[in-house]
Formats: sequence, C-alpha cells, structure tokens
Amino acid sequence: MPQQDDTTDFLTAFAIGTALGVGATLLLRPRPKSARERLMRELKPKRGRLAGTVPADAVRVRLPQPAQVEGLTEEEVIDVGRELLEEFREEVQRILADAREQLRHAAGESDELDAEAEDLADRR
Repeated sequence: MPQQDDTTDFLTAFAIGTALGVGATLLLRPRPKSARERLMRELKPKRGRLAGTVPADAVRVRLPQPAQVEGLTEEEVIDVGRELLEEFREEVQRILADAREQLRHAAGESDELDAEAEDLADRR
C-alpha cells in the first residue's frame, strides 16, 4: 500500500504543479496588442528607410510629350479617341436598354420603367 500512496501523492503534486504553471503562464503573458499597435510595430523598421533621402537620379520627372502614334497627327489621334468614346457610349446604351428590357419582362411593369428611363435621359 505505501507504494500506491506514493504514486497518488506524486500524481496529485504533478496535477497541482501543472495547474499552477498554466495559471502563472496565463496571468503573466502580455496583453494582446491592438491592430494599430501591431501595424506600427511592423512598419517601424521600414519608417527610417522611407523617410531617408532619395538619390537625385532615382526620381525622374517626365514631361508630357505630344501624341506620337505611327504617323498620325495630334488631331487624328484626338478624332480616333472621340470615335472610340462614342462607340463605347453606344455600347453602354445598348447594354442598358437590354437590361431594362429584361427587367420589364421580369417585373411586368413596363410603364414605370419607361417613365424612369425617360427621367434619367432628361437629366443628362
């Protein structure tokens, strides 16, 4: 029997020691940092490098150049841009008209949607 008592005493002491160790660990750990504190801690080493001087040749200012597109003059480039913009607008209008038609079909309220579409067109 004495061996059984020793084993019981050992296991009890082990359990108590484990519980005290876990409790001490939980009590002594640092409080969780906020997201702002974690971010600032991560950025701190980089802050010095970012605030440093930038070599003069590292940044180059590029002045806008006149349009130079394979033999086209500036006016021709502008005209092509306007044509593309007009085609884009027409495509958007077609997509919107298709969407309105689908909504009318789904909702069965063509009169109300027509009135809203006209209001939107008048506002432009």
